[in-house]
Amino acid sequence: MTRSSSNRIAGYPTREVVLPIAGRVLTMLVVDELERYVDTAALLRDPAAPEPPYWAHLWPGSRALAHLAATEIECVGVRVIEVGCGLGLAGIVAATRGAHVTLIDTMYAALCFARANAARNGCGVNVVQTDVGRPGLRGQFDCCLAADVTYDPQLHVALADFLSEHLEPGGRAWCTESVRTNDRGFRRACEARGLRVSEREAREVDEGRPVTVRITHVHR
Repeated sequence: MTRSSSNRIAGYPTREVVLPIAGRVLTMLVVDELERYVDTAALLRDPAAPEPPYWAHLWPGSRALAHLAATEIECVGVRVIEVGCGLGLAGIVAATRGAHVTLIDTMYAALCFARANAARNGCGVNVVQTDVGRPGLRGQFDCCLAADVTYDPQLHVALADFLSEHLEPGGRAWCTESVRTNDRGFRRACEARGLRVSEREAREVDEGRPVTVRITHVHR
């Protein structure tokens, strides 16, 4: 269910989406009429065209990861980081279950939405604008979440390096992917760094059509 909103965040008009997640109900602010910001013709014509705000879509991988955070992932008192958080859905679910959550993204506007969505759902999170390839973060985390960030093969190595550096010994990561579901580059990058990996599939519905989501579970 969606409702219009009078709020603007980082210059974008917003609407409210009500999401049932494993018995929980979250309300998320998303970009209203997102299609207005996606110039398909320009993207096809010019490889250097500005990237649309892909962070603003509630990707199937994000919804699948939120379901995991609500049902399978231990959260109480756990230090969780969500990489490429976009609107912040999975991290916010973890925060509502008692995790200490840090959200990172390269896009300032994404973090503005994520912070607003966390407040809307009654939880606090830390937000950091940074690139997973050059995070500049100190410390380690018990759990890492990442939804639909391995669509770019260059990110396979970057995310695997991040997990090697920032997961506590015994820490775990859950990474979901709904775009490059048959690409095993991320798994190979993790295994090359001595990380243990298992994979399975889930199904989500995106804009009325069923979508396969690959769930990669990484254990340090």
